[in-house]
Amino acid sequence: MNDKIALYLVNGALGAGKTTLVDFLVQQPEFAGARVVENEFASESVDSCTLAQRVDEVATIAGECICCSSGEELVDILHNFAISGKAPVLIESTGVANTLRVVEKLLVGDIFEQYDLKQSLYVVDGVETKADGLAETLLTEARAADVVLVSKLDLLAEKDRQQLIETLLQQGLTNVVNMDHGKFDLAQLGDKSQILDYLLLHEPAENAAENALNYSVVDVSGLAISAEKIEKIWTNLRSKYALRRMKGAVADGDEILHIEATPQQIRVTRGAIDESLKLVVIGERARDITRAVIMKGLG
Repeated sequence: MNDKIALYLVNGALGAGKTTLVDFLVQQPEFAGARVVENEFASESVDSCTLAQRVDEVATIAGECICCSSGEELVDILHNFAISGKAPVLIESTGVANTLRVVEKLLVGDIFEQYDLKQSLYVVDGVETKADGLAETLLTEARAADVVLVSKLDLLAEKDRQQLIETLLQQGLTNVVNMDHGKFDLAQLGDKSQILDYLLLHEPAENAAENALNYSVVDVSGLAISAEKIEKIWTNLRSKYALRRMKGAVADGDEILHIEATPQQIRVTRGAIDESLKLVVIGERARDITRAVIMKGLG
């Protein structure tokens, strides 16, 4: 029996109707007792007071984008929610957040040990979206989502509505749903998000791997790993375990190093002091990589 907490991700362009969508969802029986994590780019939240009247708990992360921060605050909030109850949790990102980066931070924080990622929802502004469809940056977000909800269609002429939907479908979006002032048919929601699979298969290279990929999150706290050593580890692991990507943070003395590695390149930059010392590895045999494997590679 799955006793994990249902988790939903909500993203979309600024002003598209994300909060209106969340407000609708938390009033539905399926979301009884829901908790909400609201991310505001501004230093203060203007919507949390309204949502607080409808949900049991609202936690606000203000003044930064959760996909650009270390992710510690988001992970701490979700761990606290897990302690306080089993009701569903919704994460509403800022209009500039990258959902795939948010999912990566949830992976690093071991959130999926306690939570079941049900659906990722992306809200498209029907009025602001141009006739030629979504811009490439927004399109990447929409393609990763399980459901694409189009708002404000009632403000468009019938011909323009049909043209917009056809354009979105031509751009490769499959589950496109009309959202009327935050409302839509909940039957459009699936029971299991595909965004994690999308993340595992998403590769900057032109040709993604055809074989099934998996991932592992490895705790590297307490290990001294220099930039030279991480390059050596990546080279060896990539070949032996057919890895496609490695991301995370390691400690080299008092310095934190942020790692991003693909088959094409490895980037090592100065990391934030509060970053979790963990590595996320993705590849055909990534699940076989443990802390012991990393330690052996340091020898």
